[in-house]
Amino acid sequence: MEFRFLIAGFVVACAAGCGNVNSNQVAADAKQIEELEAAVTQAKKDIMKLQFDTALARTKGDLSVIALMRPGDEGYSVVRYDLGTLIIAIDDISPYANGSKVTLRFGNPLASSVNGLEAKVDWGLTDEEGGMKEETLRSKEVTLNETLRPGAWTKSTIVLDGIPPSSLGFVRLSNVSHTGVQLSR
Repeated sequence: MEFRFLIAGFVVACAAGCGNVNSNQVAADAKQIEELEAAVTQAKKDIMKLQFDTALARTKGDLSVIALMRPGDEGYSVVRYDLGTLIIAIDDISPYANGSKVTLRFGNPLASSVNGLEAKVDWGLTDEEGGMKEETLRSKEVTLNETLRPGAWTKSTIVLDGIPPSSLGFVRLSNVSHTGVQLSR
């Protein structure tokens, strides 16, 4: 006689002569392994959500070097860079080729114009709890062609490949810098 058990996704077989096999204990162990695997999966999701929420909380009123935005969120993020602060909000998202075209509004609270704004842009999916799905994270460096006018909003469009607007979970800007400023005479 041969016993077969499913343990952690593997079929384990044992002939009657391989020792005392308690089928109830094996089934209980298999159930415990499945519960532990589910707990680890949930813990990973909880950690990702906590990381996302922590990053989001830092950008709400607390000056930070990261601007984190989710489609559908109202308001804006504030990011600190070498000239001071910059205000950023998602204005519009539309389909584009195999991804999304995202229009961002950049608020320049300075009395000078800012040229050649550069940033690292990250984007990806979120899970059902709102945490980032790290395996979907994509990144690229961008340089804006638009001059950020002093004391005004300036719109700029960025193409985000690989994720349609309906699936886009977050947009994150970091490493913000610039190539020049213009002051009034």
